Amino acid sequence: MRPTFMGFETAKSAIFVNQKSIDIVGTNLANMNTNGYTRQRVETATMYVANHSSRIINSRVGIMGQGVEALGVGQIRDAYLDKRFRDEYSTNAYYGEAADVLSDIQSVFDDGNDVSSLTGITSAMEQIFDSLQDFAESPTTGTSANVVMSAFTNMVQVLNQLDSKLTQAQQQQSFDMQNTTARVNELLEELAQLNKAISRDESVVANPDNEHYRPNELYDKRNLLLDELAGYGNIKVTEKANGAVDVEMGGVLVVSDSSNNRLNFTTHEDGTVALNWAEGGEPAQFTGGSLQASMEYINGRGNNVQSSNETPQKGIPYYRDKIDTYANAMAYLLNNSIPEYDPNTKEPLKDAQGNIVYKTLIGAKLENGSTSSTVPVTAKNISISDEWREGGSDYFIYSKDIADPSYAQSIVIKLTEEDYTFKSYGESFTGNFEEFYVDFISGLGADLSYVQGRAEASAVVTDDFLTRRDEVSAVSRDEETANLVTFQKSYEAAARVMNVMDELLDVIINQMGV
Repeated sequence: MRPTFMGFETAKSAIFVNQKSIDIVGTNLANMNTNGYTRQRVETATMYVANHSSRIINSRVGIMGQGVEALGVGQIRDAYLDKRFRDEYSTNAYYGEAADVLSDIQSVFDDGNDVSSLTGITSAMEQIFDSLQDFAESPTTGTSANVVMSAFTNMVQVLNQLDSKLTQAQQQQSFDMQNTTARVNELLEELAQLNKAISRDESVVANPDNEHYRPNELYDKRNLLLDELAGYGNIKVTEKANGAVDVEMGGVLVVSDSSNNRLNFTTHEDGTVALNWAEGGEPAQFTGGSLQASMEYINGRGNNVQSSNETPQKGIPYYRDKIDTYANAMAYLLNNSIPEYDPNTKEPLKDAQGNIVYKTLIGAKLENGSTSSTVPVTAKNISISDEWREGGSDYFIYSKDIADPSYAQSIVIKLTEEDYTFKSYGESFTGNFEEFYVDFISGLGADLSYVQGRAEASAVVTDDFLTRRDEVSAVSRDEETANLVTFQKSYEAAARVMNVMDELLDVIINQMGV
C-alpha cells in the first residue's frame, strides 16, 4: 500500500504545473505584439524514485507515480533559423547601404536620372554650343564673345559644384558611418553586460534549492541586439554553458563573457575612411553589413586604386575622377583652340620652335585666387583663366581685323568629335564629351540598379527566414488558445483526483473505524 498522502502530492504537483502553464500562456498572449518576444513554455519532468542503497533494488512500484515537476520556463527558438536570418540580414543590409550611397552619388548629378534633361552638365554644354554658333556668325563682335565667356563660366561653375557636392556626399556618408560605428560599440558593450547578467542568473537557476526561472526577458533583449548587430557586419554567435554567448564579427572575437572589443573609426586627409579593432589594431574586414558597404563605396576608386585605403568598387572617388577627367580634357581642348594673333605677319603667333602659341582660356584656381596654367586642372579647381577674365571679350576674339569663324567652329568640332580619348585612373574612353558623360552616368545607373535588385532579392530571402523563425518563436493566438484549453482540462482533472483522494481518506478515517 502506497503512502497515504502521496496521491495528494501527485495531484498537487499537477495542479501547480498546469497553473503555471496557464500563467505562461497568458504571458505569451499578452506579449503577442512585443518586439523581440519569444514565446515561452513550462519545461516539465516526471518525479522519479531513486534508490542508491543497493545495486540490486527491490520493486518500487508501490511508491511510483509521484507526479510532475516544473524544471523552469524555457523559450522556443531555432538556432539554425537565427543564424540563417542574421546571415541574410547582413547581406541585405550591405546591398541596401550600397544602394543608398550610389543614390546619393546619382543625386549629385542633376541630370543623373535623365541625361536629356536641361540641367547640370548637359544644359551647360548646350549653352556652350549655342554661344559658339552665335559667335561664329560674327567672330569680331565683343557681345558674342562675352556670351561665350559666360557659357564657359557656367560650365566651370557646374564642375566646381559637382566636386563640392561629391565632397559633401562623402562627408555625410562618413559622418553616418561614424555614428553607425558608435552604435556598434554600444551594442557590443550592451551584449557584454547582458552576458554578465545572464550568466549570473543561470548560476542561480543551476541551484536546485531555489525556485527561480531562466532570465528569458534578458535572452529576448540579447537576441534583439544580435539581430541589429548582424545588420552592421557578419557575425557568428556561439552559446556557452553558463548562458553567455561569444560573438565574432568579421572573424574577430568581439564579445566574450563580460568583455568586449571596440571599433575605431578614422578619416584620412584624402577623405577615405578606415575601421580598426581597438584590441589588436587589425583592420575590420566584413563580408556583409552596412559598415562594409559604406567603407567600400566611400573609398571606392574603381579599377586602379591609388592607396591601401581605397577599394575597387565604383564609389565616390571613382566619380570624382570622372569629372576631373572631363574638366582636364575641356581645359586642354580650349587652351589649344584660339591662337594669339601676330599683327606683323597677320598669322597665328609662333614661338621660337615654330609652334603656334594659343591663348590660355582655362586655368587651375590657386588658393590665392589666381589661376595657373601649369597646375593640373580638376573639377575642383577649374576656372576661367586670369588672362581671359582680365582681357574680357577681346581676349577670345582671334583678331578684330579678320573675321575668321573657323577657330570657334573648331571648338565645336573638338567637343563633338568621336575619336577623343579620355584617360582616367585605370580606364580610358574614346568618344566625344557627351558620350563620355553619358557613359559613366549610365554606368552609375546600371550599378545602382544592380545593387537595388540584389537588395530586393535578399530582402525576400531575409523575410522568408524571418517568417520561418516567427513560425517557431513568435506567439500564435490559435496555438496558445488550444494550449490554454489543454492546461485547463489537465488542471480540472488533477483537481478531480484530489477530490477523489479526499473522499477515499474520508471513508478510511471516518467510516471504516465505526
